[in-house]
Amino acid sequence: MRSDAPTRRRVITIFAAAAASAVAGSPARPDEADYVWHGVAMGADATILFNGVEPAAARSAIAAAAAEIDRLEDALSLFRDNSELRRLNRDKQLHAPGGDMRRALALALDIAGRSGGLFDPSVQALWEAHVDWFAASPGAGLPPDELIAKARTAVDWRRIAVETDSIRTGADQRLTLNGLGQGYVTDRVADLLYSRGLRHIFVDLGEQRALGPRQDGAPWLVARADAAPLTLSGGALATSEGSGCVLGASGAAHHLFDPRNGRSATHWKTITVHHRSAAVADALSTALYAASSAEIEALLPRFAGTAIWATGHDGRERRWISPPVDGTIG
Repeated sequence: MRSDAPTRRRVITIFAAAAASAVAGSPARPDEADYVWHGVAMGADATILFNGVEPAAARSAIAAAAAEIDRLEDALSLFRDNSELRRLNRDKQLHAPGGDMRRALALALDIAGRSGGLFDPSVQALWEAHVDWFAASPGAGLPPDELIAKARTAVDWRRIAVETDSIRTGADQRLTLNGLGQGYVTDRVADLLYSRGLRHIFVDLGEQRALGPRQDGAPWLVARADAAPLTLSGGALATSEGSGCVLGASGAAHHLFDPRNGRSATHWKTITVHHRSAAVADALSTALYAASSAEIEALLPRFAGTAIWATGHDGRERRWISPPVDGTIG
């Protein structure tokens, strides 16, 4: 599972940008949108494309979306001092958690269980061990086995308890929701825009979700760095790539850890997942990055409505589909 530094795209820190413009520039064909917002969300470049929407309505929707992003940071951010997640990591218990914190963590634990622990929100200890090691010796090789073994004693999603009025962790645990946080915020913003009657919208907050096709019925085109673009008319896409955040001067490790051995996963170059929920797609792209082809085959029946594209280090792409998929991708 992944964990990130504050400057990377997977970080939960959210910088809500209030400005919006009609300037083009997005992987989803902004030339075919009527209005485009560019900003920063969760430490990443963010874009929302509006088709068939008057500018005044788009500006009003963007203001509401920025406020929603800021509100969610109070719950999920690792880098806002008094966020619910920071308080939980500090005190090991969070009384009266808010709905978003409960839902995000409950989803994290559900994916952890169904993936056999390939997704684990307590993986933060591995991130900290790697960062401390390379901070002390930037040009060093991989952290020694004994350092990783010590960090792994804190990695166990089964020790996290979500109760009626509180959340508890192990005394040595620190949690991260980076593995699904961008997707969770993408879903909440998309749902907010949908509730305002907007339909021909493409939301890209690090993970992408389409509320529907463009007004003329054509899909949005989503570019990929080393593969053919995908078309998206509904649902969400999430991609994980180890090279997105390398660790150490020589790039000896990266941020996508396999919780089973505490090391950076090595099976794939990229994993892209489609699901109706951006949060689920985000979590699965994280979990499956550490899975072999055989493990993906075995896990697929547990995640209905999922399509997966996995590119190996040889450049070859494999695809799996767990029906029913709604036909909004291509």
